Amino acid sequence: MSLDSLKSAVPDYAKDLKLNLGSVIGNSDLPAQQLWGTVLATAIASRSPIVLRELEPEAKANLSPEAYSAAKSAAAVMAMNNVF
Repeated sequence: MSLDSLKSAVPDYAKDLKLNLGSVIGNSDLPAQQLWGTVLATAIASRSPIVLRELEPEAKANLSPEAYSAAKSAAAVMAMNNVF
């Protein structure tokens, strides 16, 4: 379960999405806490169990407990703002 698993599940007609996933996560200049906090928040906000299943373990491994909780809070705020 990983970014590579998620990328391999993307169909050929969406190859740009596959490339963007690798570029954004694999070549980011963000510090690890910011990168993986953003990855986790957006994975949660996507409401895709597959995306969350593939990315959450690596995010959790790279985040402090405080940053992990903050990313989940950010996802909740993102969801609220998208609804209202």
